[in-house]
Amino acid sequence: MIRTLYTFRTSRMQQWSRMLATDAKPTPPKPPSPPPKMAGAGLFQRVSSFLVGAGLSALATQYYIYQELVDGNAIMLKKQKELEQRLSKLEK
Repeated sequence: MIRTLYTFRTSRMQQWSRMLATDAKPTPPKPPSPPPKMAGAGLFQRVSSFLVGAGLSALATQYYIYQELVDGNAIMLKKQKELEQRLSKLEK
């Protein structure tokens, strides 16, 4: 019973939609589209960007390591002078 109602409804809907439809004019086929242009960066641009980034990172790292060495040496020299002063006081 449900199947007969369903087919009845669909056939009625098809008739109604066909009454409102007009015959479509045939459209000419579209010409093939040209191949898409290469989008994005090329290999040379990617490699050069990587090298620039790596170079800047290396320079920044070198500067911070240098500062760490200078500060560490200053602390070591300060401690050595303090030890020498304490030893000179003990020797007197």
